[in-house]
Amino acid sequence: MQRIVDRLAKWKMHRFYSKHPEISRYLPPTAKLTKETLESYIRLYRTVYIKANTIHTGRGIVKAWPAHTGYNFVRVRGKVQHADSASQLINKVREIDAKELFLVQQAIDIAEIHGRPYDIRVMMMRDGARRWQFAGMVAKVNGSGSVVSNVRRGGGYVLPVATALAQSGFSPAQVRTIRDELITLSKKIMKYSEKYPFFSYQCGIDLAVDKAGRPWMIEVNLHNPSHGLFKQLKDQTYYKRVRKLYRDYRQHHQRLI
Repeated sequence: MQRIVDRLAKWKMHRFYSKHPEISRYLPPTAKLTKETLESYIRLYRTVYIKANTIHTGRGIVKAWPAHTGYNFVRVRGKVQHADSASQLINKVREIDAKELFLVQQAIDIAEIHGRPYDIRVMMMRDGARRWQFAGMVAKVNGSGSVVSNVRRGGGYVLPVATALAQSGFSPAQVRTIRDELITLSKKIMKYSEKYPFFSYQCGIDLAVDKAGRPWMIEVNLHNPSHGLFKQLKDQTYYKRVRKLYRDYRQHHQRLI
């Protein structure tokens, strides 16, 4: 299991996708967390996310921004805390896991619904012929006071993507354009993922749309992405498609990783 975790580490995957111009322009600026990079990123972008390299499901995420003196920060969905310096903030972050590598990333000005940001999970799956297919997409809305979109951990909820975009103020034409770009980007990601040293037959891609309608790539989950998000939607079309493609692949192939 540890070998799988290491192969799917966020920093390794970020560097891999950064090499491909078609993908890299969708990636938020990201660096290994040090005192220097933290100070530089907050100076450049004001608000940043700090993420654990190998911890997933939103557990190792911190949002930080400058205060009148020092920095304020929130872990997952806790109360706002304060650090007097970048070094003190890093020490508090490392309380999550002292041995873990952490990354610092520009916080995108993500589209919101009633003040709650959301991201978008796109599910890509291999069919019985091992071809990648678009299976569905769902918007994951942050819970109240949460800095993560993981529904279970952050206390959020799901919506159809078109509904979420419309509630964010995008016009019907913009919704169609954004949706098409998200699917096209996801297909490009899977094309390049064929070269990544990890075999996958189902992938959950986390994307976001900023308030100007520009898509961003947040994370690629090549291993065991949740199907349950789609089951929470009232319209079960995507969930049925996900399960159909899953069964189709498993009936014809034994390789899982």
